Amino acid sequence: MYQILGATLMSVILSGCIIGGAKMRPDREVINENGETVLVTNTSEFERGVITAFPDIPLPSSHTIDLERSVIFTSPSQTVGKISMVGRGDVDSLFRFFERQMIDNGWNKVNAFQSATSSMYYAKPGRFVAIIIEADVKLGSRVTLNVGPE
Repeated sequence: MYQILGATLMSVILSGCIIGGAKMRPDREVINENGETVLVTNTSEFERGVITAFPDIPLPSSHTIDLERSVIFTSPSQTVGKISMVGRGDVDSLFRFFERQMIDNGWNKVNAFQSATSSMYYAKPGRFVAIIIEADVKLGSRVTLNVGPE
């Protein structure tokens, strides 16, 4: 029974839905000028949901949220997830941004590794954030924030 429950929960998480708060990725079907049904995503609405879900986690203005790679799970007791972002910022500037902003938002640094792919780890009572910053040849850089229970 636990295996079925675990598999069901994982499939929902991987599908990109936000559960608990009933916020789902804001896709909707519309009929275009050719009479075809197409799927439209309201990116700004989804981004507002991410910002609302994690108000104490800074997001660099140079980056946009990658909807295909981001997942948020909410329950009555916690909100966890993965936020993936792409943009033009360089790895060193992003490292310094998170180093300052996470402390300013009340996070405690656990440790950090700075290199071509940098990793930073922060904690608050009951919560933990892993930040991965990577150079991306086409896009400039990619930031992945994994937010979970401590």
